[in-house]
Amino acid sequence: MKIFAFLVLSIFATQSLLAQNIMPSADNDVMKITFLGTGAPRPSTERYGPSIYVEAGDHKILVDAGPGMRERLFEAGGFEAISGVDHVLVTHLHFDHTVSISSAWLSGWLFGRRVPLHIQGPVGIKDMMENIKRAYQWDVDYRVMVGVPIEGTELIVDEVSDGVIFDEGGLKITAFPVEHMPIDMASGEVLGLRGETIGFRMDYKGHSVLFSGDTRSTEQSEINNVGKDIDLLIHEVQVPSPGATPEANLANVSLSVHSTPQQAGLVFEATKPKMAVYSHIIPPGITADDLEVATRPYYKGPMTVAHDFMEITLSGEDIIIGERLKQSDGKFEDSKVLGK
Repeated sequence: MKIFAFLVLSIFATQSLLAQNIMPSADNDVMKITFLGTGAPRPSTERYGPSIYVEAGDHKILVDAGPGMRERLFEAGGFEAISGVDHVLVTHLHFDHTVSISSAWLSGWLFGRRVPLHIQGPVGIKDMMENIKRAYQWDVDYRVMVGVPIEGTELIVDEVSDGVIFDEGGLKITAFPVEHMPIDMASGEVLGLRGETIGFRMDYKGHSVLFSGDTRSTEQSEINNVGKDIDLLIHEVQVPSPGATPEANLANVSLSVHSTPQQAGLVFEATKPKMAVYSHIIPPGITADDLEVATRPYYKGPMTVAHDFMEITLSGEDIIIGERLKQSDGKFEDSKVLGK
């Protein structure tokens, strides 16, 4: 067992070094996926709120902006990463996916972004961003008055639903609906709350990644169609809470809108990705071994369980799983994010 553990660690370390040496640029086909947060609404110091950082050529995109996103992004790339993101995809309006969206906007601007922040999400995202903009108008006015350039405070907000929502610079993003609206547990009927949750597929120079968003995946799930033969299929998961305490019962209510390992495993089996990936893990203390055991009766293909700061690099035919190299804190005075 010790020899096996050493081999696994050695392979992981080698993969990590390889990943760090392959950088995305407009001249190559490299995509990097960094998991800034792999948790859910429950607080966790091990798994921050859901947020994924995507680098593809000149594109720097966040998929959701959960609690701790700014700090994780700073660890991943310093001030340049914070100011470099100019595109945010929002799967739905739950707080654990959006609470740091104001920070993506304002921190990115304060530390050097001088172009509008483009935000795409479901119906309701425009109202949310208008309210956030009003809430922080005093902050913006204050900083502009003392010398921060106003460029970069602009917001471009699109409400999207289904189909291609972005196609520029070799990157195509497709949105699709997923099943995450509250239902009656007994009848399965939707309870009538307005709104929707969407997933995203990204295609870049021969590589493809699907982000499930929050979803209770069934045989009717659109993921089964959109995700056919994809490189990476990143799917959420919830393991039922044991026992019958009021807290356990309340936790298990959300099984009506989230996917068990069996449900996710059947999606993986139907789509056959080159690599299946678990993220947005409920509860955050569930281990990779737990998920492996629970999924394998339904899916036998390649699979990994993401953790905060895991990095997956797509380069050529390779899928390299490693660890993001953390940046030192550095000094703002030496950062050159203002272009001087």
